[in-house]
Amino acid sequence: MIVSIEQFQKYSNVFTDNEELQKSYLTSAQNIICDYLGYNIQEKILDNKTGRFKNIAYIKEFPEIIILTIMRIAAVLQTEGDSNIGITSKSFGDSGSRTFINTVNFDKYLIQVSQYRTIRI
Repeated sequence: MIVSIEQFQKYSNVFTDNEELQKSYLTSAQNIICDYLGYNIQEKILDNKTGRFKNIAYIKEFPEIIILTIMRIAAVLQTEGDSNIGITSKSFGDSGSRTFINTVNFDKYLIQVSQYRTIRI
């Protein structure tokens, strides 16, 4: 896994004894990104400047946008708990307003890592 459970807990501010479930969210998010990019990011990463693949063993730091995108998608998956599959909402205290979020479509997160995609559409 590229993102540790500790990193994810700090990002999401959700600390739980069920780390296996959080690991599942991170693994699922990473798989969603790998499917989108067209390759396994645990093995190689596309150099967006040269268009060639780099072996992960020689990379000192993983691109921050990929790490952030994994955590974003994992956090969305985490919010789907409590029977909120597919839709979740956020209430805003003082105003009393509520925003509903479609959690099934990750396109707005994935577009951020499109520069690392092998097939550009």
